[in-house]
Parts: sequence; C-alpha cells; structure tokens
Amino acid sequence: MIKSDFHVHTSFSTDSDTPAREQIEALINKGITEICITDHHDIGYTAIEKADVNTSESTNTNIESRPFRINPFAYYEAILGLIPEYSDRARISIGVELGLRTDYHHSIEDFAEVCAWDFIIGSTHVVNGLDPYYPQYWEGKSKQQGIMEYYEATLANIRKLDCFDVYGHIDYIVRYAPNQRENYSILDYKDIIDEILKLLIQNGKGIECNTAGFKYGLGVPNPENYVLKRYHELGGEILTIGSDGHKPEHTAYAFDKVPAILESCGIRYYTVFHDRKPIMLPL
Repeated sequence: MIKSDFHVHTSFSTDSDTPAREQIEALINKGITEICITDHHDIGYTAIEKADVNTSESTNTNIESRPFRINPFAYYEAILGLIPEYSDRARISIGVELGLRTDYHHSIEDFAEVCAWDFIIGSTHVVNGLDPYYPQYWEGKSKQQGIMEYYEATLANIRKLDCFDVYGHIDYIVRYAPNQRENYSILDYKDIIDEILKLLIQNGKGIECNTAGFKYGLGVPNPENYVLKRYHELGGEILTIGSDGHKPEHTAYAFDKVPAILESCGIRYYTVFHDRKPIMLPL
C-alpha cells in the first residue's frame, strides 16, 4: 500500500476551500502516514472565474479574477503548527507547488528560498500567458499545436529554473485538451518528452505519479504509463506519488492502482522528501 501523498492542496490554494486539518484527517483515515501539503504559488498567474469555464464564452463577461499566490510565512507557520498535533499518527511535511515560468524566473527562485520547505513541486500551468484549463488557450490553434506549445514551455522552464525537486503532472495539458485523450498519442511527442526527461535526470530532478488523471476521467495517471516507464528506462529514480487533491474525497485518489502501474514500468521504489532530500521507499 502506498503510504505517502506528496501533492495535497488546502484552502491556502486559490482553487481549494478545504482547511489543512480536514485534508490531513482524511488522509490519515485512508492509511496515509506521510503527508506533504503543497499549496499553489503561481507568480504572474490569475485565476479567472466565470459561470462556465468549459465554454468559449468571452472572458470579458462576468469575470472576477484572483491571484494564484500564497503568503509564504502565514502558510508555513500554519502548517508547522499542525505537525505536533499529528506526530503520533503521521509525518506532516511542508511543501509548495511552484508554477514555473521563464519570464518570472528570478521571483520564483527567490520564493523557493524564503522558507525551509521540505519539498517543492515545479509545474507548468501557464503557456504564453494562458492556462490550458481555459478554452481561450485553445482558440486559433489545433489540438496538436496547443499540446506541443505546452511541452515546449515545460522544457524551457526546466532549462531556466532549478528551484524544484520534482516536476509535476508533466502531461497536465491532456486534462484540458479538447476531448482529452481522443486523437492524442504520447508517441507523437516522444522526442520532446525524452528531452524533458533527460534534462530532469541530468539535473537530479524527479517526476511525480499524479493520480488526478483518474479523477479527470483519463483512465491513466499524469503522466501516463509510457512517460513513467521512459523516465525509468533513461535512468530516473526519483518518483513521488500525489493525488493533487483539493477536497478530502480526492486525497489519496486511486492509490490502489499505483503499485501495479509502477511495477509494470519496472519501478520498484517511490520517493518522499524530508528537508529537500529524497528518501526511497519500496512499493
């Protein structure tokens, strides 16, 4: 059984309303004993709220925008204060999910140093100023163009920034692509995926097996099995497991599927981080 969830969001994240205590309690009740809270900090990102983000409705109508950032000191102290309360039931670690962008690289690198984080996920959420979550990202481009632009931005982020431990949901783009995995094959992007994985390995970085892909109806984790296997084949060893859960019911989501997936990829260990240092655990 997987005993760690290293991608968990709470009400410190703009897109979650769940207090950290509720997330921790839910995870402990599911048998998770290593928990890392990793709330969002995306410098330069704005969450756009409207009636239906799944339509092509213009973003000039009925919009309320909110920054996607946390106060690192308030956040750190709040999670730190919970650690003693649960010390007899689980190890609580303090992490952050940093939205990586080359145009804000100095500010992002500075943020990574402001607190003694246990773990940092680096993720690509924005490409050319837009999150693929919003339909506006896809306007005027083919599905293939939109996906390739995302992977190109991911590669550029890895080349520019070194302030993270694991790259998050490498194929995040598929969650929000038109019709998701329909008419999509990871093999169409295998060359750039190899570039991404080789650079991560060269830089001593890991990837994650993010089970939210099952929640979003993809039928696979993010990234999908091919990428997990390829990372291992290329010599990658650091792999965390995270639910990307924003609600209690989504924590440790589909973790029962993970051991068989990883074993089929030749992976026998997964990773947790303490004080930014990787620790390998057997499946």
